[in-house]
Amino acid sequence: MKNYFLFIVCTFLWCSCTNNTILFEDDFENQSIGKLPGHPWEKTGNGSVVVDTLRAFSGKKSVHFTSGEGYKNRAFIGIDHIFPVQENRFYGRLKMYVEEAPRDGIHWTMIQSSGKVKDHDFSSEIRYGGQHQKRLMANYETQGVKSDCWQHSQTKIPEEKWFTLQWMFDGEKDTMKLWLNNVLIESIIVVGQGEGCVSNEIDGKWKFPVFENMLIGWVDYQTGGGTRSIWIDDVVLSERMISDK
Repeated sequence: MKNYFLFIVCTFLWCSCTNNTILFEDDFENQSIGKLPGHPWEKTGNGSVVVDTLRAFSGKKSVHFTSGEGYKNRAFIGIDHIFPVQENRFYGRLKMYVEEAPRDGIHWTMIQSSGKVKDHDFSSEIRYGGQHQKRLMANYETQGVKSDCWQHSQTKIPEEKWFTLQWMFDGEKDTMKLWLNNVLIESIIVVGQGEGCVSNEIDGKWKFPVFENMLIGWVDYQTGGGTRSIWIDDVVLSERMISDK
């Protein structure tokens, strides 16, 4: 009877571990105030990224991003240690607070992932951000061939309040999806091709990469929009859809 009980306990523990689909999570409570988030996060761009207590969705801390005008003044942090991921597909979720989105005409990105495209001699990057009248959009760009493609929505990014973003990037099926406050934004589901491209050297196709990284933060690609101030909290990356808190 004792051995049977031990068998049941060990089986339960083994199942619990093997069924855990969380790849990475950070609520930033263990990060140092006034500093960049530590390892495994890495910063890119000239913008400011610091842990602070000015705002937090949960606990007392979050990450404050302040980006400037143009790409070089972007404010991003990213990780790469969990990649490649199984089946080249993953889900992400985070909490975000945006003081004010860019004025009309300025294109921005807040979530992105990139890597080399399998069986091709170019790399690609898939993104969620926005552009016209502060509306959310999907974006695709390549390095090695010219593209820069888009898919627009009528859904505006919330301002001056916390909201939830969840996304799914599927590199095997060239598919991406975005949820805002647990509602799927169907107009910016992309499967293989969007609405159009600035350049069209791959016939308008969105050929997804073998994912090598995951970056979050903010970039305004054009000048004239001033600075951007946002906070991000409770980041989770997973192999499956993430239940919201």
